[in-house]
Amino acid sequence: MQYYGLTALLVVLALLVLAVAIARGWRLGWLLPWLKGNLFLLAVAISAVLAVAAWEMQQFRTLESGSTVATLTFRAVGPQLFEVELNGIESGRVRLNGDQWELDAQVLRWRGLGHAIGLQDGYRLHRLAGRYLALEQQQSADAPPRGLLHATPSWRDLWYWLDRSGSQALLEADAFTLRFMPMTDGARYALEIGATGLTPVPLNQAATEALKPF
Repeated sequence: MQYYGLTALLVVLALLVLAVAIARGWRLGWLLPWLKGNLFLLAVAISAVLAVAAWEMQQFRTLESGSTVATLTFRAVGPQLFEVELNGIESGRVRLNGDQWELDAQVLRWRGLGHAIGLQDGYRLHRLAGRYLALEQQQSADAPPRGLLHATPSWRDLWYWLDRSGSQALLEADAFTLRFMPMTDGARYALEIGATGLTPVPLNQAATEALKPF
């Protein structure tokens, strides 16, 4: 009986609230301005999202198979500490700890209408990271030795939100990853991109020797 009583009480309260709402706003003169205000706010929000997406989109480059996207030069500056000079669309210097290097690229793949009208997939270099061969060193490292190659935080990263949503309607988030490349003093590589991934091309003897086991 308790829950029947509570149900009846909630119904009475609901009717009272409805009666007050009808008594106060039955003329609905407020409805049109309210709708206009909400539509305006919605339009502003959509404009802001499109502006952020446009800013992110201009950072991506057309994915052309066989093209060189960057060169990487490694210089030892301490025990298991390297300075990497990156030259290309994204340029700069990154310090990495460890014995090996890894590089990630964010890829946008067009689907549906975009693919049908011939839009080409795009990429952006995302992260250059170092890692230790010894598991104990890797686990005890104070912080992951990595360097982001763009300044986009995740809250406005178009690729990040596409990846989280799993959407494949118009744009799909994909990734290329180059793993477990040896860091060697003086090694210099050209980084080539293709339809399926990234390829390091040795540009000097140090890089050639480093890649022999691979």
